[in-house]
Amino acid sequence: MAKSKAQPARADVARRRHTAKADAERWNRILLVGGVAAVVLIAVGVIAFGWYQTQIKPLSKTVLQVGSTKYSLSHVERRMRLLRQQDPTYGDQATTNSLLALPDVTVNLLEREAKLLEAAAELNITVTDEEVAAEIGDRGSLAADVEPAVYAAEFRTQVEDSGLKESEYVKMVRAYLLGNKASDYFHFLAPQSEPQVKGQYIVFDDPTKADQGLQRVRAGEAFDPVATELGIGSDIGTALNQQDWIPRTYTDGNPDKIQAYFFGAQPEQISDVITFGSYYVVAQLLEREDNRALDDQGRQRVASREFEKWIESLNATLTVKRDFSTSDSDRALTDVLK
Repeated sequence: MAKSKAQPARADVARRRHTAKADAERWNRILLVGGVAAVVLIAVGVIAFGWYQTQIKPLSKTVLQVGSTKYSLSHVERRMRLLRQQDPTYGDQATTNSLLALPDVTVNLLEREAKLLEAAAELNITVTDEEVAAEIGDRGSLAADVEPAVYAAEFRTQVEDSGLKESEYVKMVRAYLLGNKASDYFHFLAPQSEPQVKGQYIVFDDPTKADQGLQRVRAGEAFDPVATELGIGSDIGTALNQQDWIPRTYTDGNPDKIQAYFFGAQPEQISDVITFGSYYVVAQLLEREDNRALDDQGRQRVASREFEKWIESLNATLTVKRDFSTSDSDRALTDVLK
């Protein structure tokens, strides 16, 4: 009898050992699978973190702040895409130079809009929500009493077509209206008369040709044949630029050297060669009047000048921060051209 009782006991012990061994093997498999999963998760996490750090996070960087108005890199990219839609200069047939300029052109545009949003109130200029809504309606050729649902659908279409967020689109429209009102404001203040000049100048692309042209016109030869033979046609005008009466205007860049010459020279005087960038100019002041009546175009020129001077003056009264690096510009252009 003792022997028969021992057999079940040994069998039970064997079962327990087998079960323990199976449990141990199962746990080992679980730990192995878990370890592999943990390694995969860590690897995925590292990759995801790297992707976020290099691809996503930079897009949220504030690259421009004017007062309290901020623009992220992703906002700049959206406006770059919109500008490519609107302006053939930066479209599919754009030159390499135009495309390389697109990021800075866009940031400059946003800075100008931000200055209007921040400072137009200084001129007692405001734009109401109703005026923004009316402009959106006008862009969609909607009647003033259009049904709200129709207006909402048109608004969504405009936003989607622009590629902007709703708030960005509304901000852009508001800045546009403020710009129009500011332009009207300075046109209203424009004087009826101002000093004006009348002159002509030849554009050359070679310093030797410019020197030859200067010698010939100073010897008494007319500007027209010299311009035809030695001058060039270019994006800044034809070879011979003949300006009718104009007041002093705002020019951002080197061409204001010509204007400075006209307003400082004596009538019939011919300039030395004026250099700007890769171009060369020989200019002659024909006439100047210190108090000549402005026509409509002249008043618009003066209004534009004063508007631009006001925009420029805001650099001294507004906090303007740019953090738009070369790498940001390259990243934005690469993203937009994908």
